[in-house]
Amino acid sequence: MKVAFVGLGSMGAPQARLIARGGHELAVHDAFPAAREAFLGIARVASSVGDAARGAECACVCVRDDQQVNEVVLGEAGLSEALAPGALVLVHSTVEIATLHQLRAKLEPHGIALVDAPVSRTRRTDDEAFVYTMLGGEAGDVERARKVVGTFSTEVDHVGPLGAGMAAKIANNLVTWIHLIVGSQAVALAAHHGVPYEKLRRILAANGNLTPTVAALLDGKHAFPPGADPARDQFLASQAGIGEKDLDLAIGCGRAAALQVAMMSEARSLVRAMMSGPLPQP
Repeated sequence: MKVAFVGLGSMGAPQARLIARGGHELAVHDAFPAAREAFLGIARVASSVGDAARGAECACVCVRDDQQVNEVVLGEAGLSEALAPGALVLVHSTVEIATLHQLRAKLEPHGIALVDAPVSRTRRTDDEAFVYTMLGGEAGDVERARKVVGTFSTEVDHVGPLGAGMAAKIANNLVTWIHLIVGSQAVALAAHHGVPYEKLRRILAANGNLTPTVAALLDGKHAFPPGADPARDQFLASQAGIGEKDLDLAIGCGRAAALQVAMMSEARSLVRAMMSGPLPQP
């Protein structure tokens, strides 16, 4: 299949590499030259979104937020103008569910189908299938999507209609961020009362309360306090921004479902300090 991939960041780049390895004819584009150059010899490196989409049967979008998704799909020389009728757009970015329905309404007159296809990492390395992909859309479109997303997914799940994949991803992200915040506060609580991190870690692990994601964050903070590794500090700061975005999405979905969102709002207010602060010591 001829595939266009837009957005070659920390998740998009390995997804795109695995699509190429899976035998698809791939064209890629990213706003940053270094990201594009990394694909020389792997895929056709396009000069623009429209160039990447030329002749593509499927276009994958893996950019940061709703604004960027709209620009890629609907902008001047974007996917809606460049893709042929019958093409399929997959949105891997975590965005508002309303954005997906707005995109579909704009794409349908062009004969272009849309599937939400957010991903969640299941493996720490990405040299082979490394994400769980949640699909939302019509059954026929989802079956076409499987041919592409199956190259980088440990599991592919058709969750429901358009937006259902995104709802599942937002719900999963909510649990992840709550775990991270509660885990960090548990360490602070225990440290205040004289419990070293290593001892609390063993207790949390023995009771099934130390998820791999929480362990990675806490162990990293234990090994590299703020200032020890500037690159890591910068990464955690960028992740804090993603956490705030993820929790904003959860709050919006929660309100739409008439849920109490006080806990989500409090978590959102704590994310940045949690990601950038030191691991408390006794």
